[in-house]
Amino acid sequence: MQIKPYIQHLHIELFIWPTALVLLYFMDPHASNDKSFCLLKQIGIPWCPGCGMGHSINYLLHGQWMASLKSHPLGGFAVIILLYRTIQLGQLQIQSFTELKKRLT
Repeated sequence: MQIKPYIQHLHIELFIWPTALVLLYFMDPHASNDKSFCLLKQIGIPWCPGCGMGHSINYLLHGQWMASLKSHPLGGFAVIILLYRTIQLGQLQIQSFTELKKRLT
């Protein structure tokens, strides 16, 4: 079995979204904001429409519904979209590997 063709057909996005959700699960929402991933904060803009989204997702993943809503009202929607996209990409990946296996045999 050749591995290289399978590696070449991997959807990198399939690894990005689950990794982001895992990192958001383990982040500490009470830590100082000195090291933010927010591009707008890094260039000196103190507010953005997504402010609190990471905290909201963290709270939601820990079952703290009210804290999630207070941090950002669209945190739940973001989690649903990320989970949907991950499932969609997983299905595409399986389909891609199945077609590739047929071509290689």
